[in-house]
Amino acid sequence: CFVICLVGCGGGSTESALEVFPVKGTVTVDGEALQSVTVFFDPQEGTKGTGAGGVTDASGNFSILYRDDREGIPVGTYKVLFSRLVQPDGSPIPQDATAADVGAVNSLPAKYNDPAETPVTATVTNKNEPFKFELKTK
Repeated sequence: CFVICLVGCGGGSTESALEVFPVKGTVTVDGEALQSVTVFFDPQEGTKGTGAGGVTDASGNFSILYRDDREGIPVGTYKVLFSRLVQPDGSPIPQDATAADVGAVNSLPAKYNDPAETPVTATVTNKNEPFKFELKTK
């Protein structure tokens, strides 16, 4: 929910004037690729923009889209947040339902979706190698 709120906040014409650079990568959880993990880059002090996110595919790959649908984000330092909403029994949310409809819960440890506690940071430059994020639940 936090990520959805951040993506919808702020912005304006100055957002489209910011130069963005492609950001791609993979997410593994306990050593395995996991589909439907939301990845959000939360800008830290001195980094312009409102942040941006993406969602992993079946291979754990993601690419970041800026709020105006450009691929990438501005140069800077980011805290990286992760969440994966599932039904309370751990099964995926059906395509014809919303997270609220099924009482979805985050299957990842809460620290990964808290900007004050996430141990994951990333520095974005004008030329980025794919990021590799290895999350642990145990």
